Amino acid sequence: MIHPAAADDSFLAPIHRSLLTSCLLSGTVALFVFPLHLALAGPPHAATILVLAWMLCQWPIAHYLSRTGAMNATIALSSGLFASFVAAVCLMTGGKSSFALLWLLIPPVEAAFATSRRVTIGVSVYCCALFAAVTAFSASVPQSMTLPPEAGLFASIAAFIYTGMLAARISLDRHRASSEVLKSGTRLERVSNTVCEVLLELDRDGGLSVLGGPVRKMFGLEPSFSDQDWVFHRLNVSDRPKYLTCLADAREGGRDVQLDVRLRLGSSKPGEGGQAEYSNFRLRLRPADTSGAGTRCGSVVLALQEVERQNADADPQQGGHVAGGKACWTLIEEAGASVRDQVSEIVDLASQVEEEGKSLTQGSLHQKVRRIRSAGDRSACSLNAMLDLVPAGQGRLANEFCKVDLDDCLTHSRNLIGPLADRLKVSLDLVAAADLPAVFVDKKKFRQSLHLILSEIVETAGAGALVHAETIAGPSGIELVMTVCNRQSSLHWTSGNSQAVFENASRLLEEAGAALTIRSSLGSGERVVVAIPVRAEKRKPDQSTGADAVSAPWAESA
Repeated sequence: MIHPAAADDSFLAPIHRSLLTSCLLSGTVALFVFPLHLALAGPPHAATILVLAWMLCQWPIAHYLSRTGAMNATIALSSGLFASFVAAVCLMTGGKSSFALLWLLIPPVEAAFATSRRVTIGVSVYCCALFAAVTAFSASVPQSMTLPPEAGLFASIAAFIYTGMLAARISLDRHRASSEVLKSGTRLERVSNTVCEVLLELDRDGGLSVLGGPVRKMFGLEPSFSDQDWVFHRLNVSDRPKYLTCLADAREGGRDVQLDVRLRLGSSKPGEGGQAEYSNFRLRLRPADTSGAGTRCGSVVLALQEVERQNADADPQQGGHVAGGKACWTLIEEAGASVRDQVSEIVDLASQVEEEGKSLTQGSLHQKVRRIRSAGDRSACSLNAMLDLVPAGQGRLANEFCKVDLDDCLTHSRNLIGPLADRLKVSLDLVAAADLPAVFVDKKKFRQSLHLILSEIVETAGAGALVHAETIAGPSGIELVMTVCNRQSSLHWTSGNSQAVFENASRLLEEAGAALTIRSSLGSGERVVVAIPVRAEKRKPDQSTGADAVSAPWAESA
């Protein structure tokens, strides 16, 4: 019977439930007592009819609350009805000297369950008016009931008990409200520690309050409510004029503004001794929505997001194709170390063959040669993997298109990025579909871009994640779709912090004859898609078909 608007509210639902329970129980008791009284005691007294009528009136009140969900109006109606009933009993039992006059204090206490102060004030004023009416007309209204002297004592004890029960219910509701606020704060803190952005609200008077976000994790401090605009005080001096200008544009112009600033980190305040540490942040300012409760006019919402420093490890004179951060250089170092070990093994085996060649049997010599060849093949693979990550020199301007097997490229990338993924505890699932045609691309640039993309995804996926790649063949070409699954974080993987790497990979893929796109879908995050169009292999200039050979002499004779 609880109204749907309050059924999901953990604070209002118990109040609705208790009010409906008391109303239904009161009406049921009256409906049971009235025929029983008629059967055993005959026609009821006027006071008994008044009590039963008040109890039966609780059913329409319960129906009204169940249909509308208007708790404040229901409490005002119930309290007013109870005050009118008490005033009528007072007039029937002696007016200002009645035993029930003390019960006029209870309706204002019952009205305290409402969430509006108008209800409490209105019921209190109504009870005062009833008290004045009972006092003024007590002499002119004849007394219709004669009660024993002990009735006043019992009525006072009952009033104290009933008031205590109402006070206990109010205390229980306040405890429930504090528990809900604590749960809400815990959920908000959990969400704030998960996101990578800090939301602040700046009032017109300079007060800055935190709406959410990992402030302590990002800045290393926990600002108090008494602090003024601490963001301005932590700004680098050169960024303060630009910040004030953008703040005025957002506040007066009513438009969103974005700027990049440098903010001081740590718990030390500006002006204190010591070396200041700054970090780059992206600051977005927009006018606050004044339709919400508690939002002041002229407030501005600030969104702070730390901008990760992109590693410029690549030589800018070489085109910057390997500007993929530390991951590419880590792969080059690992491949170089592998080549060094394998070449050392080749040298040792060759020395052994040189020194012991005369004394070795045919089987031993054959085994040594096989080991030398195996080490040479492994070193050649590692060297090719390392050279794939090195950008092309200035002398290599033209693309070198050839037929490339996608499964071979994925296997090559898995062998190269496997050690990095194992160290970061990321699983790889890189398998191409069966019976795929060979694609016609620049092999080296295509492999470079694939290594850049996969290494960046592995670095940003997080421990426990699975990097999955699948190939989809269509009429217009082949699509290589890379996704991140099974993340420990509640957020889906995004490419927001890897734009520079994907821009370099996209430029490489364009030169290699492919294209890179980032697709996002609701509920599954973002996917990296490499589209490879279907194209025929280009003929060399010296190649000609039979028809061309036959027609050539006729062209010359013409």
